[in-house]
Amino acid sequence: MLPWQRQSHDQDRASPQGVRVMAHEEQHRSLHLTSLRTESPEIVLREAYVSAKDIAVERPLPLSNAPPVNFAVVLPGLYRSGYPQASDYPFMLTLKLKTIVTLVGKELPDDYRKFIDGGRIKHEIFDMVGTKKAEIPVKTMQSIMAIVGNRKNYPLLIHCNQGKHRTGCVVGVLRKANDWDTTSIIREYTKFAEPKVRDTDVKYITDFRMSNLLNVVSKSSRVPYPLHTFYGMVMLASFTLSVWVYSSTKLLMLTTV
Repeated sequence: MLPWQRQSHDQDRASPQGVRVMAHEEQHRSLHLTSLRTESPEIVLREAYVSAKDIAVERPLPLSNAPPVNFAVVLPGLYRSGYPQASDYPFMLTLKLKTIVTLVGKELPDDYRKFIDGGRIKHEIFDMVGTKKAEIPVKTMQSIMAIVGNRKNYPLLIHCNQGKHRTGCVVGVLRKANDWDTTSIIREYTKFAEPKVRDTDVKYITDFRMSNLLNVVSKSSRVPYPLHTFYGMVMLASFTLSVWVYSSTKLLMLTTV
C-alpha cells in the first residue's frame, strides 16, 4: 500500500463508519475461527480434498511420466495399451519391458524404434487389419498367444492403435485360456472399447474355441482358479472367513462346556 493510500485508509478507519467496519471485520474473523474450531477433522479434510480436486479439474497438472492411452495391467508383468507416443516413453521405462507385441503393421516412428532398440526389447509385429473389416485368423491368434501366454517373455506390453479392439480380442482370448467366465471377459472388453463396442469382437471372443490353443498357452501363464475373476476372489475370501468363524465358534463351545 502506498503512503497516500495508507493515510487515507487510516482516516477512514478512524471515522464512525470505519469503526463499524472494523467491528464487522472482527466479528467475521471471530465466527471464522469458531467454525474452524468446531468443525471435525473429517469435514476439514473433505473440503480440502474437494478444493484440490476442483483445481486439478480446472487446471490439470502436466504429468511427465504418463502411461500410454488405455494402459492397464492384464496380469503381473503383462500390460496392454494403445500405440505408445514419445511422451509415454519415460513411464514405459519404469516397466522394464522385455517384449513388445504390436498388432499394427504400420511403419514404426523413428523415436519408437530408437526406444525399442535402446532398451534391447524384443519386438514382435503382427500386421493385422481392423477387426471391423475381418476377424483375426486362428493361426495369427495362435502365434500371438504363443508369445503373450509365455511368462518367459515378461514384462510384456501388447498394443494396437487405440488399445481397444485388436488388443481387446487378444486379451479376451487370453482370459478364456485362464478360464474366466464369458460375462466377465465381455465386461472387461466393453470397458476399454466404449463407446465403440463391436458386435463382431464380442462374437469372436464368445465363439472362440479353446481347442485352437491346445499346447499353445503356457501353463505358467495361468493364474490360480479362484483368482480368475473378482467374484472368484470374493467367494474365496467369504469361504475362508466362514471356515474361520465356524472353527472359532466350535472352539468357544468346547472351552465353555
